[in-house]
Amino acid sequence: MKILYFFLCVLSCSIYSTIHAQSNTDKTLEIERMLKKSKELLQKNLDSSLFYSNKALLLSKSLANDTLLAKSYLQKSSALIFKKGFTEADSLLQNNLAKKLPKHIEGQTWHNLATIQYYKQDFKKALDIYLKAATILEETKNSKQLVNTLTNIGTINAALKNFENAQKYLEKALPLSDFNEMIRLQILVNLCNIYYEQKLFKKYTDNIIEVEKLAKKYNSKSILSVVYTNQSKYYADEGDNFDYAITYGKKAISLKKELNREQNLYYTYNNVGYSYLKKEEFGKAITYLDSALSNAQEMSKSNIYNNLKEAYSGLNDYKTALYYADLKDTLKDSITNGKQKEKVAELTEKFESEKKQQQINILDTKNELQALTIKQQNYLLVVFVIFTFLILILGYFGFKSYKTKQKLDTLLLQQKLRKTQLNPHFLFNALQSIQNFIRENNKEKSSSYLTSYSKLIRLVLEKSDDNFISIAEDKLALESYLNLQQLNLNNTFSYTVDIEDTVEEDFDILPTLITQPFVENAILHGLKNTPKGNIAIRYYKKNNTLCVSITDDGKGFETKKEDSKRLHKSMSMSIIREQLKNLNKSSKDFKGDISIESSPKGTEVLLTFITAA
Repeated sequence: MKILYFFLCVLSCSIYSTIHAQSNTDKTLEIERMLKKSKELLQKNLDSSLFYSNKALLLSKSLANDTLLAKSYLQKSSALIFKKGFTEADSLLQNNLAKKLPKHIEGQTWHNLATIQYYKQDFKKALDIYLKAATILEETKNSKQLVNTLTNIGTINAALKNFENAQKYLEKALPLSDFNEMIRLQILVNLCNIYYEQKLFKKYTDNIIEVEKLAKKYNSKSILSVVYTNQSKYYADEGDNFDYAITYGKKAISLKKELNREQNLYYTYNNVGYSYLKKEEFGKAITYLDSALSNAQEMSKSNIYNNLKEAYSGLNDYKTALYYADLKDTLKDSITNGKQKEKVAELTEKFESEKKQQQINILDTKNELQALTIKQQNYLLVVFVIFTFLILILGYFGFKSYKTKQKLDTLLLQQKLRKTQLNPHFLFNALQSIQNFIRENNKEKSSSYLTSYSKLIRLVLEKSDDNFISIAEDKLALESYLNLQQLNLNNTFSYTVDIEDTVEEDFDILPTLITQPFVENAILHGLKNTPKGNIAIRYYKKNNTLCVSITDDGKGFETKKEDSKRLHKSMSMSIIREQLKNLNKSSKDFKGDISIESSPKGTEVLLTFITAA
């Protein structure tokens, strides 16, 4: 009986040990799973990442496993660092340092402590700790952990302008990044910037090709915009190929606009403008330099002013060139470059030559008057009469000019008021249709039409005070308007909007919202009683003339006096022609015209605009 009892006890202990070991194994696997989940969520959802790291930490404490506990402290500290909970993160990491841990965990612990100092902007302290972490991680032969530490060391050195050290550590990190092309891409981007700063152009050009290739592979538009900006600067600064500088610059501008990162676009606009300047395409240079000036920082304007001065000099517009030279002088305390002073003096001399000659003549006259003392009173009387006569003439023409300007200002104000008057019936119908989609819970259509509605209203409100808008903005307004009209009219017509390659969407301009009335007329009258009608809008250039063709395939109309009321009130031909007439007066370099051809097969409205280069 005792033997049987002993056997049962041994069997029970064995079963308990097996169950306990199995339970610990399951917990270990669960901890590893939660730590992996926390890492995956670190860049996507910080709160969820912190949640899983907390669960892993609690479970690790129940096992009393130092390695798992250290891993949990490490992962939770990473999440806290991203949330800027530096004090709590530091406390967790100090727990790790108090124990004897595997080298890879110790090295990663020092790495996280350095990262805390980096975020606190204490770069010197961060650098010292990162170097200690790198020394420990190098012993582990674990490139995946070491590469991040070396990269951060290089980045801090670059920020401190220690470019040689930055190059050294980033070049050490590069071969370790083969396991992850995105990490390799980030390292290469930093290296290319450092090579450029040190004028190591051979290394720069060799590596920038791989950067562009990887960025395209992973569709990293943000990095591509940086690459294209740097490439534009490189070809512009080196004078190697200005066509390349322009091409890369335009690509960078397009990407930055797409990414809504326009705060530093002035830098790229200036590179493109400078390249056009060097190609002696002064009109295009001025277009891009004006864009650069519109959002440039104060410290960067001096270079742009200088480029604008050179461009206007190339056009022999010395008055404007002098204006930008003066702006540059005002911005800088003094001009130390003698050649720049000579150019400014030359421009000043050309501009002031006529004025100086008049002053010389006056001095000569004064000397003669002083010599002829007997006739002094007579001369003074003649001068007084002439001076009074000139004052009267100048006063007359000044008053007439003032009245004319006042009249033009009034007409322009009326014109701007007209531009804001979109058909209220059309707006009401569009809103009502959108409301119906919302009631039907048709999220896709309601969202689409609300977007078109908001774009149209925003353009009308923002641009109503401007005389001109770009082709891109005019196209956006028309597409938003046509989209809403299709909604109002149950898609009874279709439309196309095409821009030919000869047109530069962002820089070619036309009068604000001048096309919309003709499109409205085509919808409401041209396609009336025409099922499945079509409207075609085309922007193109003939020589230096910008043309906009608005065509419908309706039944057309006869251009008789009794048909003159066919146009909707908001698009009266007389109003449009008055708009063009006022712009022709107020903008001496602008000429606009309208022609209309109608037949039983449809109607075409052709708008033509000529502006100075």
